[in-house]
Formats: sequence, C-alpha cells, structure tokens
Amino acid sequence: MFEIDWKTPHLWRRNAGLPGKRYPSLDGDANVDIAVVGGGFTGLAAAIAAAGSGSKVMLLEGNEIGSAASGRNNGLLISHHSKASPSEIEAALGPVYGPRYNALVAEAAPVAFERMRRYGIDCDQVQKGWIQPAHSAQALQRVRKFCKEWQAFGQQATWLDAAEVSDAVGSRYEGGWLLHNSGHVNPYAAVLGFAAAAANQGVDIRETAQVTAITRNGPRWRLTTAQGSVTANQVVVATNALTGKFWPGLNQAMIPIQVFQGASAPIPPALRAAILKNNPAVSDTRRDIRAFHYDRDFRIVTGGTHTVWFNARERGLASLQRRLAIAFPQLGNTPQVEDYWEGVLAAVPDRKPRLMRLAPGMLFGGIYSGRGVALSVSFGEKMGLWAAGKLDDAAMPIPVTDLSRVPYHPVAVQVARRIHVVHRVQDRLS
Repeated sequence: MFEIDWKTPHLWRRNAGLPGKRYPSLDGDANVDIAVVGGGFTGLAAAIAAAGSGSKVMLLEGNEIGSAASGRNNGLLISHHSKASPSEIEAALGPVYGPRYNALVAEAAPVAFERMRRYGIDCDQVQKGWIQPAHSAQALQRVRKFCKEWQAFGQQATWLDAAEVSDAVGSRYEGGWLLHNSGHVNPYAAVLGFAAAAANQGVDIRETAQVTAITRNGPRWRLTTAQGSVTANQVVVATNALTGKFWPGLNQAMIPIQVFQGASAPIPPALRAAILKNNPAVSDTRRDIRAFHYDRDFRIVTGGTHTVWFNARERGLASLQRRLAIAFPQLGNTPQVEDYWEGVLAAVPDRKPRLMRLAPGMLFGGIYSGRGVALSVSFGEKMGLWAAGKLDDAAMPIPVTDLSRVPYHPVAVQVARRIHVVHRVQDRLS
C-alpha cells in the first residue's frame, strides 16, 4: 500500500486559493442527535440534510476537509452508472428499486450543480455535458445502448457519430454520446464549499478527529477519538476508501483503488479550438479509462493507475505525457505536464453503491466505483434524512442490507492492484 502525500498542494488546492484546516479538533466529550463520520461529499450532504431537518449534528473528519477522495479526484460529475445501463440496473435491483435508483442517478449531476448554486459555492463548475467516446467498434454498440436507454428514460442525450465525437473531443474515436446535464468541477473547492454550507446550517464540524471505535452507550452510540468522544442517537458512516478499523469488517466491504491525477500546461486558444471543444467532460470506454477535461486555466486534467508505486511521481508524469500525446497529437510528441498527485477511491466488483445497516441506528453508505462526485451528494442527502427519521428503509434509493464483505477480500485487493496491466492489453485487442 502506498502513502498519500496529503499536504503538498496539488492543482485543485492551488486553484481554490484556500488554506487547509479551518475547523477545530474534537476536545472533550459532546452529545448530539446525529454523528456523521467522514467529511467528504457523502458525509457533508448527509449532515446538511439532517441539520436542515432540525437535528443537532456533529461531523468528524479524520484528516482535513478535502484531503481524501472528494478533494483529489478528476472532478467529473456524471449522471450515468459505472459500466451499467438502466435496464441492467433494473434487472439487478428489481422493479421497485431499479427505476428508483435510475432516477436518482439521472438527476445526480443536476442536483449537485443545483446545490452548488443554492449554497453559493464557486468551484469553477462547468455544466456543458459529458461525452463518452467509444474506443472500438465493440464498445460502440455498448455506448449506443447507454444512449438509447437514457433517452427512453427521459435524459437529454445526443448520439455522436465518429466524425462528430472526434471533432468534439479532438481525438479519434468510433463514435459516442453526449449527456447534456453533466460536467466538471474543481472537487477540492466544491467539498470546501459544502463544508461551509454545512457549518452555516449549524453542523459542528471537527477536523483531525479520527474515530477509533464506536461502542454502545446504553441506547445510544459513543464515538471515540484520540481527543475525546461524541455520544449520538444515530450514526452515519461515510468513510469509503479510507475506512479504518473502528467497525469490525467494514474495511472489507470495499476494495481501495490507488489512482493518480495530473494536468498539462495551459492549452493555448488556437489549440483549444480543436481539443475538448465547448469544454465538456470526457471519459472513454477503455477498461483503463481515459478521462479528460479542462480546469479553469485550460489545463487538461487526466489520470491513471499504477500497478506498482515505486518512483510513482516520475513514472506518473511520464505516463500522463504519453497519454496526452497519444490522445491529442495536436499537442506534439512531448506535451508539458505540470502537476501530479495521488489518491484512493473505493470500488466493489458489481460497481453498485452500498447502503448497509451496521447496527440499529447506524448506517453506512457509499462505494461509488468512480462515480461519486455527483452521486454522493444525492446519496448523502438520503442518508441524512434517514438518520433524522424522515425516511425509512423502504424509501431509500437502493436496498438497505446488513454488512456485506467483498468475497475473498485480501485476494480481491491484490487482483485490483494488478488488473490494470490486463485491462491495457484487453483495450489494445478490442
């Protein structure tokens, strides 16, 4: 396992122009109605919804707000499933939860953008659509299915032939589709904005307050940190990939995926006329996904996954340069890469998020398998309303289950760390 450099300012932090820690640590003991563990998009959205329902809420973030996946990801907001079509979701979740979850996903990006407007969040948000280009003829049939099914569901989606998608992206593809309601943001600035909104709603946010244990305290729950404790009636757990060992077996419910991100030098206007026209978000159909979009200064933000992490920064910069050169030959053979940073996301084999009741009055939610920036806001709001007693299990977007571990978890983690080599070979052959 590699160690993430949390402190070195990366592109998103610099663009946000904001300092790091801004909320106090936990000192002593506290009593609240609802405790939220995890200060990413899910936890913050849950805290806002719960506080808005009249509950006294404390949120405990183990590091600093924005230090983990919510503030370090690529920044795409996408109203589409990870690798599944609406009909496949309905087949998997059934006639009640399938359409309900499809509806939640269909509105996930618009909801996130609306909340940013509502809370006055400035995170360089751009809602000019998301393009999924097909890298092969085989993948083309798959994305055509996605487009047709979402159109039938009521989504504003447009089919793009090979010439249209290649022209829009600035890179050669077989065809693809445009989902109009999606886009991209600076995720670090976004998560800080959601934290400010939560604080304005009355949420008591505590940073560097890592929960080490959750135990029964009569009919309530006691959350212990190094500096103190919180006693609460209900607990929302939104820790995702950095889940520790405060609850037995929870860290085996997901697979941590190590990723890196980076950004080019600013692209001059003459080249922007041919690359990522109209400033969309883009991620293609490769198993080893290529994702691209501009930041506020028109750097191309992209990323990837190492199989091994020695000399990670040096190898990552070289990998980003190769990816940009192959995707956008307009940049020349050696496009300049100015930024590199790392992170970790949570995934599960079926790529569907989880809602798990860890115990009475304690709900875990998340594991978005790469679709979390948009979906986590809607998901978190439902969790906060559940904790506040405004929603029951039957009203949730997916079934609430008991703790569900990934089968053969240690093996699955090792496979996930090495599967990218296989994916790259498959991509070249498909």
